[in-house]
Amino acid sequence: MAPPPDYRVHTRLDLKNDTRAAAAVRTVLVLTVAVLLGAAVVLGLPLRSGWGTAPTVVVTVVACLGYLAVHELTHGLVSRILSGVRPTYAVRFPFLTTGSDAWLTRNAAVTVTLAPVALWGAVLVALLFAVPADFVLTVFVVTVVNFAGSAGDYVQAGALWRLPASALVQDNGHETTTVVPAGPAGR
Repeated sequence: MAPPPDYRVHTRLDLKNDTRAAAAVRTVLVLTVAVLLGAAVVLGLPLRSGWGTAPTVVVTVVACLGYLAVHELTHGLVSRILSGVRPTYAVRFPFLTTGSDAWLTRNAAVTVTLAPVALWGAVLVALLFAVPADFVLTVFVVTVVNFAGSAGDYVQAGALWRLPASALVQDNGHETTTVVPAGPAGR
């Protein structure tokens, strides 16, 4: 879908191929993991399971894969609600992506970008303190995947937030294109 005729392309961002953006994503990911591991130590989370190693690994891997799918479906659902346009889903190793041909306002695009980490982050943190001790390790790992795995979402949201309020955003799952009004309002 082409942008409105009275808009011009402002930026294009591809988190996979833009070396600066990819470096920012890696940095945010590592810092997030470090903070979460520190928090686990400070909070004294019981990161052991009575299940044994093999069942714990299997359950945790399945939970992480399920979470990744739910994360992308959440992007898609919020995008669909805000735009009315059906999203697309793809695997772009090492990323799972959700895309849409819709043009969203800057604020709507930031909402789509951060919705999964905010929604599922709240659910997962609450679960950490509600599940039996044998489940805490698995829930903690999924929580780390939620917050650290959203590093690209944080970088993208930060870039979008710096745009003028009049900007429109299209994230097709491969590249995020932003457009601004062609006149003085787009500066």
